Amino acid sequence: MKRTILLAVIGFLTTSCVSTKVHRTLQEKYDILTNEADQLRQQSETRAAENTELQREIGEVRRTVNILVKDTTASFERMRTLQTKYDRLSKQYDYLLDNNSTLIAASARENKALMDEIATMQSRLQAKEDSLNTERRMLEKGRTRMEELERIIGRQDSTVNYVRQKVADALLGFTGKGLTVNMRDGKVYVSLENSLLFAPGSWEVAPNGKIALQNLAGVLAENQDISILVEGHTDNDPYRGQSQVRDNWDLSVMRATNVVKILTTNASLDSKRITAAGRGEFVPLVDN
Repeated sequence: MKRTILLAVIGFLTTSCVSTKVHRTLQEKYDILTNEADQLRQQSETRAAENTELQREIGEVRRTVNILVKDTTASFERMRTLQTKYDRLSKQYDYLLDNNSTLIAASARENKALMDEIATMQSRLQAKEDSLNTERRMLEKGRTRMEELERIIGRQDSTVNYVRQKVADALLGFTGKGLTVNMRDGKVYVSLENSLLFAPGSWEVAPNGKIALQNLAGVLAENQDISILVEGHTDNDPYRGQSQVRDNWDLSVMRATNVVKILTTNASLDSKRITAAGRGEFVPLVDN
């Protein structure tokens, strides 16, 4: 029966189990990588927010462009209709000019009104065309900006993968001993198996697990910008406790809090940065 504890570190982690000199060298490299990773994470979050807002603005621009195109087409049709009517009335005006001054005056008034309407429509049409051109320029600028952001995000993803590999290399001393490092959703996850942490049905951390957690706490303490989420997990075998720990929910929470307690024995690690959570049997890290 396997039981697993997941330590999800939002940020970039590293550790070492070698000599003091090598540890110091790795630590210096880790500090540099951590600073770069934090800057990239902040830039990625900012670019993601900007990209979301830009997508929304592009959608609005496209809707506006569609409306303007429809309005412009209708305006052109209206203008052509009015021009046809104007031409017809101009011919009537020329005819009536030789026959009846009264009709001429009435026709002149109607003709003037039509000319005024045509002038107004032309002015409106020009304004709509100007607005449409402005919207098109904005749309093109937004498209260019979006492509730029996509290139930036692509470079950042490559950088994050590079940093993840560096973290894995730094934790190489625990590889094959129940510890794995992987990346999901832009976060680095450190997983510690029951062989390193817990006996079946227990929430007491094994001695080797305590050593690993204490070493990890030292790294976390030196990187103040990293937030830590500790998740406790169990398999789906029923747990029948007699105390306050009665089921797998309680067991997973106790495991998470015990890991947190070991981490916070390092006085330099601020407890405000750590969250403990129990996932019970419902989010297994291995097949039940």
